[in-house]
Amino acid sequence: MLEALDLADRGRFEVEPNPRVGCLLLRDGAVVARGWHEYFGGRHAEAMALDELRREGLQADTAVVTLEPCSSGQGVGGKKQPPCAQALVKAGIRRVVIGAVDPDPRHRRAGIDLLEDAGLDVLDGVLASRCDELYAPFRKALQLDRPWMLCKWAMTLDGKTAAPTGEARWISGPQARKKTHELRAHCDGVMVGFRTAQIDDPELTVRHVEGKQPVRIVIDPLGEIDDDSNLVRTAHVAPTWLLASEDVDPVRSGHLQDLGVQVLHIPTAEGPRRLHLGRAFKELRRRGLRRILVEGGGGLVAQMFAWNAVDQVLAFVAPKIIGGQAAPTPVGGDGRSFMAEAWQLSEVRMETYGEDMAIAGFV
Repeated sequence: MLEALDLADRGRFEVEPNPRVGCLLLRDGAVVARGWHEYFGGRHAEAMALDELRREGLQADTAVVTLEPCSSGQGVGGKKQPPCAQALVKAGIRRVVIGAVDPDPRHRRAGIDLLEDAGLDVLDGVLASRCDELYAPFRKALQLDRPWMLCKWAMTLDGKTAAPTGEARWISGPQARKKTHELRAHCDGVMVGFRTAQIDDPELTVRHVEGKQPVRIVIDPLGEIDDDSNLVRTAHVAPTWLLASEDVDPVRSGHLQDLGVQVLHIPTAEGPRRLHLGRAFKELRRRGLRRILVEGGGGLVAQMFAWNAVDQVLAFVAPKIIGGQAAPTPVGGDGRSFMAEAWQLSEVRMETYGEDMAIAGFV
């Protein structure tokens, strides 16, 4: 189980809001295959291990897994993969050793019941407290009525996301940018604020890696995005949603929709340029989006922190210094008044991508 926990941790920051899981398959007490949940929407740990087992032409009698195998399949509650409990039964596994039972009350012990009904020997609660520690983000996600929000930015060593002129290409290097495209491919949506859409004119497409294209989302209360922007021009080939005020000019909304942009009307809060983000994000979840990558800017991220709507952060820090009081920072707004009130990250991980340092953590 300790080895399975190490495998599960490989999915940290990649699989949320899903749980990270590790799985070992054994034959006569010897490990013959390993698996883990690699990224959101990817194969489950049991499926990866079973795939390895088949490739090697081996058989297994025991599965050791950090979390109760899932009992429901694709399309149920937003699940993207087939049920693992049935896969273990079909593979001829005779014994399953489980760390933690499913925290989701809708499915709790349903996988165990399926395994036992099929005649398998099931032992659960092995290193249960250690396994439960893995699932704090998953338990949080189960309580949310909005998508899981991952805020990502690139900044210089002195904390700037652009030059004082607004120019920002490129702060980070090619390896960090490739990682960003991987993240896009592993999310249901990628979101920016109006000013980022206006100044950077991004495409927000998946280009440097293989993978699906997420829904592109712009927070634009007044519907001010330019018709000739990259996002609008490509709206017919990549799904593009614009979150605008209920009071936005209906002629403008209709024009954008004629151009292929889907306009979602959201109530405002604190003035016409501030959408009620609670209502906005709840609508995105209702439409099936479970994991969203937020790529700025600082005003939008600040509003999200104010709404307690940031779950995960990834910051690329480039070894560059640009200075300037007018240069933007990743989180704008009023911020916190005292250091003791700062938003704190947990389970922090630091990695290098070329010359850039990546710092990740849960809020």
